Amino acid sequence: MGYVRKTLRKEHDTPKRSRFRCLVEQGLSQAEAARRVNVKRKTAIKWLHRQPSDRRTGKTRTGRPPIISDEKVEEMIRWMTGHFDRRAMPLQEIAREHGIKASDNTILAAFARHGYHHHLPDCKPFLSEATKRKRWTFSIENWDRGKEYWRKGIYYDETTIQSNLRRRLKILRKRGERRRLDCIQFKFTSGRTSIHCTAAIGYNFKSKLVVLSMEGEGKGFTQKKYEEQILRGLLGEICTDKYGQKQSLGAFCTDEDYFIVEDGSRVHGKKDTKKNQGLCNKARVECFIYSIDWPPSSPDLNPIENV
Repeated sequence: MGYVRKTLRKEHDTPKRSRFRCLVEQGLSQAEAARRVNVKRKTAIKWLHRQPSDRRTGKTRTGRPPIISDEKVEEMIRWMTGHFDRRAMPLQEIAREHGIKASDNTILAAFARHGYHHHLPDCKPFLSEATKRKRWTFSIENWDRGKEYWRKGIYYDETTIQSNLRRRLKILRKRGERRRLDCIQFKFTSGRTSIHCTAAIGYNFKSKLVVLSMEGEGKGFTQKKYEEQILRGLLGEICTDKYGQKQSLGAFCTDEDYFIVEDGSRVHGKKDTKKNQGLCNKARVECFIYSIDWPPSSPDLNPIENV
């Protein structure tokens, strides 16, 4: 190997403030460190006592205080926690409740500082554990029935034509509170004007569309109205006609020849109680309506839901 000349390692220039602090940390006096970096001693001492700050963001500056303080926001959060109706209140009502005069954007910005924003509430689960077990039992009992059997069915359901539908509520919550009980909307009241209709379909068959009447005793559509307008009306006419056709052939009609599918609504009155005294079931017997047991919350199994 040839001769290699040894040269001193070139050190990059550093800011004077950093060099001064390093010299002081190495044990030199403040005066000697200031002399070596070629600055005045008073200026160098100020560098040691000055606190680091970010001039661009102004985080250390006081500035104008917010209209809604953090203490007030925490008070409002404690006030609405555990109450769905308070979370869903309009922002101005929340402000009046706490004596605050501010715009909606200011209130939302104050809640946003603590992680709270407007979200659509989750609804309760569609299928409960009991409903899942009933659907499973129904599938086990009927798994071997062919399409010929299901073509004998008359599938009935009601529907509602809605107008003046209101928008969904919005609630104040933060990330992670989606499944809290006070953040779930268990009942959705739309405040609508509605028309209640009903019909039935079958294999190569469809009934007329019937507009149901809400007039009469009781609020809404009761079991008495269902018995009068449906069991002794639409379904009664269909089943009486099918029963008469079977009898004209000299055969005994059973539920294997045709059956009616009704969902598990309380209005249908499939369960006899002291209050209804078997009103709907009595009409079913008299009008030859063979209604089979249908699992609850099963619109996916009823073909009329697609109409």
